[in-house]
Amino acid sequence: MSKRLFLIDAMAMAFRNFYAFGMKQLTNSAGQPTSAVFGSAQFMIKLITEERPDYLVICQDSDEKKTFRHEMFPAYKAHRTEMPEELALQMGDFDRLLRAFGCPVLCVPGVEADDLIGTLATQFAGDSLDVYIVSGDKDFMQLVGEHVKLIQPKKGDESVFIDDRGVHEKFGVTPAQVIDCLAIIGDTADNVPGVYGIGDKGAAKLIQAYGSLDAIYANLDKISNKRQREALEKDRAQAYLSRQLVTIKTDVDLDGLTLADMRLDPESAVANEALLSLFKQMEFRGLIAKVEAGLARVRGLPPAKLPDALQPLSGLDATEAGPVASKSDHAFDHYHLVATPDALQSLLKRLAAAERFAFDSETTGLDLVSSQPIGFSFAFEAGQAYYLPVVAKHLQELSPSDVLTSLKPVLEASLAVKVAHNLKFDLQMLHNLGVNVPGPFRDTMIMDWLMDTTGRQHGLDACCERYFGYEKIKTSTLIGDKGEISMLDADLTTLTQYACEDADFCLRLDTHLLPMIDANDLRSVLETVEMPLVPVLARMEQRGVFIDVDALMQFSTRLATMVEELEARIYREAGTEFNINSTKQLADILFNQLKVHEALGIKNLKKTKSWYSTDESVLERLQDHPLPRAILEYRGVAKLKNTYVDSLPQLVHPQTHRLHTSFHQTGTATGRLSSSNPNLQNIPIRTELGQEIRKAFTAQQPGHVIISADYSQIELRLLAHMADEQALQQAFTKSEDIHRLTASKVFGVSIEQVDATMRSRAKAINFGIIYGMGPRRLSATTGVGLQEASAFIAKYFEGYPGIETYIEQAIAFARQHGYSRTITGRRRPISGMQTERSRDAVSAENIAVNSPIQGSAADLIKLAMVRIDHELMQRGLKTQMLLQVHDELVFEAPQSEVAVASQLIQDCMQHAMRLKVPLDVQIGHGNNWLEAHS
Repeated sequence: MSKRLFLIDAMAMAFRNFYAFGMKQLTNSAGQPTSAVFGSAQFMIKLITEERPDYLVICQDSDEKKTFRHEMFPAYKAHRTEMPEELALQMGDFDRLLRAFGCPVLCVPGVEADDLIGTLATQFAGDSLDVYIVSGDKDFMQLVGEHVKLIQPKKGDESVFIDDRGVHEKFGVTPAQVIDCLAIIGDTADNVPGVYGIGDKGAAKLIQAYGSLDAIYANLDKISNKRQREALEKDRAQAYLSRQLVTIKTDVDLDGLTLADMRLDPESAVANEALLSLFKQMEFRGLIAKVEAGLARVRGLPPAKLPDALQPLSGLDATEAGPVASKSDHAFDHYHLVATPDALQSLLKRLAAAERFAFDSETTGLDLVSSQPIGFSFAFEAGQAYYLPVVAKHLQELSPSDVLTSLKPVLEASLAVKVAHNLKFDLQMLHNLGVNVPGPFRDTMIMDWLMDTTGRQHGLDACCERYFGYEKIKTSTLIGDKGEISMLDADLTTLTQYACEDADFCLRLDTHLLPMIDANDLRSVLETVEMPLVPVLARMEQRGVFIDVDALMQFSTRLATMVEELEARIYREAGTEFNINSTKQLADILFNQLKVHEALGIKNLKKTKSWYSTDESVLERLQDHPLPRAILEYRGVAKLKNTYVDSLPQLVHPQTHRLHTSFHQTGTATGRLSSSNPNLQNIPIRTELGQEIRKAFTAQQPGHVIISADYSQIELRLLAHMADEQALQQAFTKSEDIHRLTASKVFGVSIEQVDATMRSRAKAINFGIIYGMGPRRLSATTGVGLQEASAFIAKYFEGYPGIETYIEQAIAFARQHGYSRTITGRRRPISGMQTERSRDAVSAENIAVNSPIQGSAADLIKLAMVRIDHELMQRGLKTQMLLQVHDELVFEAPQSEVAVASQLIQDCMQHAMRLKVPLDVQIGHGNNWLEAHS
């Protein structure tokens, strides 16, 4: 076998691992940022351990900012921003890390790392040595050949190896043609101009058709696309300049560097004293253990004494970044039980005088309707807190009525900022005691989520460990691992400590997070969108919605009959009875016995580890055969019955006889609300059977009706606003049919000539373009050929140039900053942007485009909800907001208020946000949700 040389682009690795952590950057106990060093250390150890290269070189950019490319084109990389301060602070330790692996770290004055890698790859690759370039940069595809491969790093997964075929699959051209293709495309990151208006796909098609940049210009008059031809002609000089700029040098003087200088010992590279010293300084506990175990192995200690030192690493583990305090670190000296009249009066005086306090409730359970508080904790300054019981069992000289009579007016009159973690639940518990606390509020759970919306845990325990390295008292300490003890029966001393600790650390968390919120320009989102929404949701949840249980039971019987009929049909088509819900048995019948895929001539089906998949996407491809079609129908009916029709009646509350869903502000990355118990966001509406479920949502009181108010085409309207696309804006202003307008532009016909098929295809493009729809998906969605689908999309961007610009700018912004941003300033961290053209990068680009739109839609309906709730209360109306589902709001109203309430709701929704296009709200009412929505 040939030996292998691995070449690493140092700065690309540093940036990739820095941005992988998004807004949740790691620090050690001294507050020193460590993300780039930690991520790069994990990556290098994984690479060396799993690939075991024979030779390894790390290449760094020159410290000199000017290179020969700047002499050619002074504006080269002119748009590059300064390195983020958090990353710059890590560069000294990053350099120590690179050198600790014991391989050459190559840096040549005035030369970029790309050119060092190009020279090494070209000079040393051959029959006896294969070179692997480790980078996500598409420019390196020009170097790929028989003995040069590209490795694209992927977080938490195997790296992607790119050879000649891989270049063609990802780039559309051969490695030899990559330079000419890049000359046309340009590079916004490096400010390489290229040819204006021709992107990746357009450039690839031109190179495929003519072979090279020179041949394109030799045949310029033969290019039928007028826009491309004119752009090429206009930017001819830029194209040839760009070709020079993107060409990687392969003749850099390496000052006598030999292959022997690059030899690597994989064992000592990942287990040496230099690494150990660095990891101890950086407080990488997990990596310290791995190096120590590796050193033990190198020194010949018995395997039994080794921990899992050099096992493959799978992704980035932020929990390794800093120390976590043990329970012995808890200090409760300044936590107080308030159980006497004097203590109560002292607490009430502090509450009345406070400008800010944190509070938390301890309760008999988590049911938002029937649970009752047993006490409240309060904190005014870090390290001090007070627990006030409101049950006789825990009071000494006070009665519960004494406490509530004294506490209620103080809380309801307080102008202080009230801080809580999961504030909504605490407000609901206070409401159950008849106490309604006014704002202003701050919820530290929501503040933590605003800092990073991408899926980390936002509970108080997780926040304390992340920000303070502090381990709180576990709830199981009071009530047992399985909740076998009631909180009311817990030890009072421990309960006091537990409750006070919650309030204390909630206050500390507010102090810690608020400057971060300000530094990231999130204060407006917090105070104008999220915090006003909390009490609105609290009331909606406790209000609940009425469902006709009898109607659902009848519907369930009907669905059961349909399931039986579908089972019989499936057995008939399969020729045998089997367990329809067994994916293994179904796969055997579909692909082994009946060979449905072969009969239909379908290849490249999605696979599992053992066989072809039987998920919905596969069955949809096979539905021209009656068996997969019947399976899809069976699954749809069974899911409807089990998930909704049979489950919803079980969730009706015995006291209110209503359904009380839970709305979550921190459940999505985009900012949209989610719901659970039940998840009403997924109630089907597109099928007749699914619509039957909405029919069961009715008004509980006689003389009341359901009102539904739904934003129409909100994401397209937001796209028109954010892209400043004049054609779309004018169409929405004139109330034109957007899909017919798009069809006329795509198909080149007048609006009057647009038929139903054209409109349907245009509709698919209109909605799909926001979510990164490419030719393949459009082809699959509409049934047109791939080439025709590509032409449709090209025509779309010709007709709406502002949208193409918006997409480019959204991607560039996210790549530069590491996040996307909505109209209100909400941020969504985006990782994977640094790995050019990988699946992760494509996904990240799609997120960069659609998150600002989805997030702005989320902000819009939240603002509308706050405004509607306020207006309904101000006017003393009995109409009540019940549900929020996607872009729709559902209300219950007396018949006598329908006209005034409908007008109020519509006005609030249409004016919740000032846009360059009018907002259209479809509003209706009826005896049930389906009638109101229709």
